[in-house]
Amino acid sequence: MKADIQELRRRIKAKMPSLTESQKRIANYIVENPQKFALSSIRQLEKELHTSKSTIVRLAQALGYNGFHELKSLFLTKIRHAADPIPRYKSFLSKSQGETNFIKMIVDEAHHNIQETFHKIDEHNYQKAISLIENAKHIYIIGMGVSSYVAQIAAYLFTRISIKSNNLTHGGVSFSEQIINLSPNEDIIIAFSFPPYSCETFDAVQYAHERNIKIISITDRVTNKVVQFSDISLEVVVDSITISNSVMGALVLLYSIVAQIGYNRKNKTLQAIEAIEHLRKEKTDQSEIP
Repeated sequence: MKADIQELRRRIKAKMPSLTESQKRIANYIVENPQKFALSSIRQLEKELHTSKSTIVRLAQALGYNGFHELKSLFLTKIRHAADPIPRYKSFLSKSQGETNFIKMIVDEAHHNIQETFHKIDEHNYQKAISLIENAKHIYIIGMGVSSYVAQIAAYLFTRISIKSNNLTHGGVSFSEQIINLSPNEDIIIAFSFPPYSCETFDAVQYAHERNIKIISITDRVTNKVVQFSDISLEVVVDSITISNSVMGALVLLYSIVAQIGYNRKNKTLQAIEAIEHLRKEKTDQSEIP
């Protein structure tokens, strides 16, 4: 992104004499807030900068871009590439590591991610997420790639504490198509989204937002596009030297949510545990029948 900002500054400097005061203000905002600019829609920029869509578009064109979306895409592409675990892992493999204790390296990495996740969690948003989950009639959980496995674990854990939940799978039917029948007043979506970010997850979150369905996103950065359509967003750290992002921070957050909800709803949780124990006993008894 640094190279893109430098190029943008060069273009701004060259065009400065011909820019209006409004265009100069927008240009300075883009240079000073590149990640926020990458995440914002043109309507959000209009409101924040007290300007018009046409002024933003004309600035982009004056700087040599086809329009707002081409200018914005440069920043989004850079953000995604920086977060993508594959080029990061390739960089790691290309460097000589010498004698390395990989177990210690991964343990240290997991410890770092957990500690950083703990410091990043906004307590207010965390408690709002707890309340949304507790009051929902049904929870639908989505994620692609490594995020899909965390989504499966989430559905498993919520079911164990008597929360009705399903992990939506992306196959013959898209996430968005499965969301069609959700109720805005009863159902919520939890979206796990880690690099490389999935268009399918983003499209589903955007569609759910348009249908006024409450959304909790769990992601690694506020610049992820799913955040702008989420009612609550919780940030976790997923740094890893391996070919996939680490999910340790996300799992600690997930387990803490399940632990608190299980405690808050202890009577229902105990009933669910008793039902599980009863099923296990029945299976054990049947296996002992000669």
